[in-house]
Amino acid sequence: MAELNICSYNVKGLNAPQKRSQICHFLHKRKIQVACLQETHFRTNHIPKLSHMLYNQWYHSSSPQSASRDVSIVFHRNTPFTHISTLSDAEGRYIYVKGMIGPQMFTFSNIYTPNVAQVPWLITAPAELAIFEEGITVFWGDLNLTLFPRLDFSTGTSAMSKTALQKINTTLTKAGLVDV
Repeated sequence: MAELNICSYNVKGLNAPQKRSQICHFLHKRKIQVACLQETHFRTNHIPKLSHMLYNQWYHSSSPQSASRDVSIVFHRNTPFTHISTLSDAEGRYIYVKGMIGPQMFTFSNIYTPNVAQVPWLITAPAELAIFEEGITVFWGDLNLTLFPRLDFSTGTSAMSKTALQKINTTLTKAGLVDV
């Protein structure tokens, strides 16, 4: 496979069938083969039927306590993905999916960081990924923070301290992860 089109998208809820269909058509128009979706808002025991003619492989991490988070990784029907294993947390904050696309092993990672206490959480999640990952690792998600306030905010400042931002950037760099 020469090219793999992947996107990360905060969908702010996918419980309505028409919204799921709209998202799938949106992804298909952009030729997305793998989508990492945050804030799907599915509850553990209330995940709707997600068989769609365009995107037929769905992997989820959801929380029984709250539907305010949850993440999914979705594969287009024409992506020859063979699932091997999945690792997710009970809070619906991350999912790691390992499998083959043709002869190449991939680990797809999708995270949704809490709105507070991102530093301790971002130290734990990549450490678990490092144990699970195999092949090419694709790390996507919503960190709920801005890593480079000077580039991302018109004011150039962040509510998070410079020390905390440096610690997060160091942790991500050590894990071989970059902000794109």
